[in-house]
Amino acid sequence: MQRILSDVRRSRVLFFAMALLTVSGLGLSSAANSGPSPSPNQVADNDATVWGGEHIQLKLTKDGGTVEFDCATGTITKPLTVNAQGNFRANGTYTRENPGPITGEGNPAANATYSGSIVGGAMRLHIVAGANKEVVGDFGLVRGESGRVVKCR
Repeated sequence: MQRILSDVRRSRVLFFAMALLTVSGLGLSSAANSGPSPSPNQVADNDATVWGGEHIQLKLTKDGGTVEFDCATGTITKPLTVNAQGNFRANGTYTRENPGPITGEGNPAANATYSGSIVGGAMRLHIVAGANKEVVGDFGLVRGESGRVVKCR
């Protein structure tokens, strides 16, 4: 009986030690893969920082930013800042473009909200625009990459 209790205790200690090592290893592994967590600060301090993805290119500056889409443009009106979790939310504009020559004044700019997250050199960007909060799209962007934009002009 004494031997069985000793084996059970040894098994429990071994189980908890393995569980602790596994959890610790997962934490180190995910931290290494995700890159450093951004601290609450501006994404672009001085020069323009380019982020690119499919059908979008974002240029951030210390004052805000500009966005190019296939058939639209946008602005971010203030510096983009991220919180400790890498999340951000910024106001700006979104303006649809028309293909071909434009007669008249073109389309008016709509108020837009740019929100998302940054982890390492990757950004997830969600954009809504207009009075009806129409979803413009969800985009994946990479820091330092040019966007793959095909203008409809």
